[in-house]
Amino acid sequence: MRYNLKPDQQVLITTDSPSYRNMYESSIISVDKDMLCIAMPYYNGVHVPLNVGFVLKLRINTGDDIVSFTGEILYRNVSRRCFFLRLPDQNDIQLTKASNRCKFITVTSGKGGVGKSCFAVNYAIALSKLGKKVLLFDADLGMANLDVLLKCNTKYNIVDFIDGRKTIDEVISQAPGGIDFIAGGSGIQKLASLNVDQLNRISIGFTFLQSTYDYVIFDTGAGLSKNVTNFIHSSDETIIVTTPEPHAITDAYAIIKVALEQERDITLKLLVNKCATPAEGAEVLNRIINVVKDFLDYSIESVGIIPESRFVPRSVREQSPYVLAYPSSDVSLILNELAEREINDFAEEEENPWRFKGFASKFISLFRNE
Repeated sequence: MRYNLKPDQQVLITTDSPSYRNMYESSIISVDKDMLCIAMPYYNGVHVPLNVGFVLKLRINTGDDIVSFTGEILYRNVSRRCFFLRLPDQNDIQLTKASNRCKFITVTSGKGGVGKSCFAVNYAIALSKLGKKVLLFDADLGMANLDVLLKCNTKYNIVDFIDGRKTIDEVISQAPGGIDFIAGGSGIQKLASLNVDQLNRISIGFTFLQSTYDYVIFDTGAGLSKNVTNFIHSSDETIIVTTPEPHAITDAYAIIKVALEQERDITLKLLVNKCATPAEGAEVLNRIINVVKDFLDYSIESVGIIPESRFVPRSVREQSPYVLAYPSSDVSLILNELAEREINDFAEEEENPWRFKGFASKFISLFRNE
């Protein structure tokens, strides 16, 4: 088949019509020479009446590639609920490699000030430097600051997508280090009160992210809000960032306890940041791991230890992530090691499809049940 397009492949559709601003899901019915027959998409359980003459932007996941192009509806069969358009020339088609698996990672903490956001930014860039396609999502409620850390001016944020003003790809910005970025901020507060159309839009948006990226990393707010725990329970894994400071240790244990009380089929990992010495970091790791095992009967995994470093506050002031500004620093070398280990672990995890939750469906179900 041309461009490896086949029946039943998923199609994501946006239109040039101001009346149909959502992203819609559909599938290929048939491919005949240079003509493509696509099922009329559903939205909120109702067929979307895309008309002849509409210009569509299509994105098709073939399994090996993402085929993207623009085409005009030439004919519509109302009884079969489908439409036809002509496949463009090769020069008008964009091919990108499809991600076989996308891993959704939540980065959170029990309290603020532990370096969670700084870690999330540099970790995302370290993964990108190793050839992975990474999206960083600012999921902090009221203290959204990733755009400041990245010195990234964003025109749109997740609110524009939730409210239907922009599609998911239109709210994605390019950020330093080869990563993509979605600004969140106050938009995450809307997740607690979404209507059916908005939930459907979010679901399709996350499906788009899942077919586009190798990693989607959420930087949540600190603490025990329902929004934070919903991200934890939807993600493939959660990295909990703490420091050797006593209050940070107590709060890290608290968020682990609350998360496990709601659901135990989750993967939690622990990172100790701002350690004066490796011995101090190891002592904190072992203490939390043992307490969680003894009192919660759960084996939390270790991500590792990051030392206190003068390069971290310096890079924050300069609004330049330290893995880019100071690539030979101790913290940068450690971040690179953590990223390499993650990619090696991910390769092994891909052999076990049950390991992946299916973020979109899990996330939407949690918010629908609130």
